[in-house]
Amino acid sequence: MGKRFIGALVRALLVLVVVAMPALLLPNVSQAAQEISLIIGGIAGAFTLFEYASSHPGLIDFRFAPPYNRIRFFTFFTQIVALIFLSRAVVNADAFSADILKYADQAVALTNVPLSPVRVAVAMIGEGASEEFRLLLARAASVSFLIAFAFFILFALTLWVFRWPVGRDNFNLWVNLPTFEPSSGRDVERRLFRDGTANVLIGIGLPFLIPVVASRSGGWFDPSVLENDQPLIWGCAIWAFLPASLVMRGAALLKVGWLVKRARG
Repeated sequence: MGKRFIGALVRALLVLVVVAMPALLLPNVSQAAQEISLIIGGIAGAFTLFEYASSHPGLIDFRFAPPYNRIRFFTFFTQIVALIFLSRAVVNADAFSADILKYADQAVALTNVPLSPVRVAVAMIGEGASEEFRLLLARAASVSFLIAFAFFILFALTLWVFRWPVGRDNFNLWVNLPTFEPSSGRDVERRLFRDGTANVLIGIGLPFLIPVVASRSGGWFDPSVLENDQPLIWGCAIWAFLPASLVMRGAALLKVGWLVKRARG
């Protein structure tokens, strides 16, 4: 009980840190914005604490099958940190700002290919904007997308090369998928394969769909908001993380479905 609570407390503090970092590390952020970020981070941390301190699962998938959730957390954490330092580099706030911009430009070159989701995002969101904003958006989107892609490759290696989930003989399907309604017979395999495939397909399509929906939103989304550092960081991080997270979940469901099918012969 004590060990589980300490682990949950550490996770909650890490979530709080991630949520509050942009407001605390970016220059020229008001005290009110910092306080709001701490409040939101506290709410997210409290949810994490209650979820992981409980002996029974609630909403988080694969809670007892590491490193699934750890990889997803470090994906988002790395994206936020990279985008913070990119925003600081634009105003030359650090001694290594020139290096950050150079790496960001290399990321833009890597993602500036036909049918790239980064190219679609910049074309849709940055339509009619200044060249400076389009360049900043391209840098942020490219960095965020490449980080998400790199962590997905890491997860794929963990999934198939390092034989995730570890201890698969004791893998409890219902504990690790608390929102998956139990059923009997072959229907479990079919639903796992169906849900896994759906998650993968939706995750692949989201990086293209989100910019299109945002640019055709009829005025409820103003792209100029992204010219501010914090909206830019959160927007680009979530734009890349959400699809990567869905693809990871889909791949994990497909792997579990394959394990269930193999166990039943």
